[in-house]
Amino acid sequence: MAARESHILDVPGARLYYEVRGSGPTLLLIPGSNGDAGFFDGMADLLASHYTVLSYDRRGFSRSPAQEEWQAGWIETHTEDARLLLDATAAPAYVFGSSAGAIIGLALISRHPQKVIKLVAHEPPLAELLPDASQWRTFFHDVVATHQSQGADAAMRQFMTGIGVDTAQRPAEPDLELIGRMSKNFHTILTQEVPNAPSHRPDLAALDAQHTRITLAGGHDSHDHFPYRPAVTLADRWDQQVIDFPGDHLGYWPHPAEFAAALINALGT
Repeated sequence: MAARESHILDVPGARLYYEVRGSGPTLLLIPGSNGDAGFFDGMADLLASHYTVLSYDRRGFSRSPAQEEWQAGWIETHTEDARLLLDATAAPAYVFGSSAGAIIGLALISRHPQKVIKLVAHEPPLAELLPDASQWRTFFHDVVATHQSQGADAAMRQFMTGIGVDTAQRPAEPDLELIGRMSKNFHTILTQEVPNAPSHRPDLAALDAQHTRITLAGGHDSHDHFPYRPAVTLADRWDQQVIDFPGDHLGYWPHPAEFAAALINALGT
């Protein structure tokens, strides 16, 4: 296992917990709506023989408490956090983002292209890019309503089933400490991620200008699920192919070795 250093970065309104492993060019891993760097642990240990790997808990998740109400919007806040993290460590960097983390990665390369060498965007759930966007708006609105009327557990079941990740694979022996942290993140997922991540409208003109440095990726086992579809839409726009990675929407968690190898290949390093 690669040596891991833990750090805290104070940013406006929050304290970001982040970890550094390995040596070589910098690779930033941006988690999705699970929000916790721990889901990347197995993969990050393996990538550390090739890169200086930065992983972090996003604002409001696990070990990165938000200290005050956000003054900016969801995407502005998380993109700025990623930029500040790169500024405090090393930039430019290779970037991998999955799910909502892929949305943040796309915003980062469109707003701060000098910070990103290459981005792999794994299943960004950009509902507004889809022809049935209105149906997805209704679905996510209903999840928020369920949270308000029936509580977090019911809303999380509805959310995960609706987007197709209720059957996502897990490691044979998942980290129980990570599972415990995750259960405390449901409020952030349901009040911040669900209303804001899929409704984000990316700056397509800015992304068009950077598309040669963007690789769209998805899970080999999640072609029929909602988060895979926006990756196809963007790949078609740029005359690319979606690169299939091992597993499903959370493939990096149960298949760290295979996923790390696929990511190294996708980054061209």
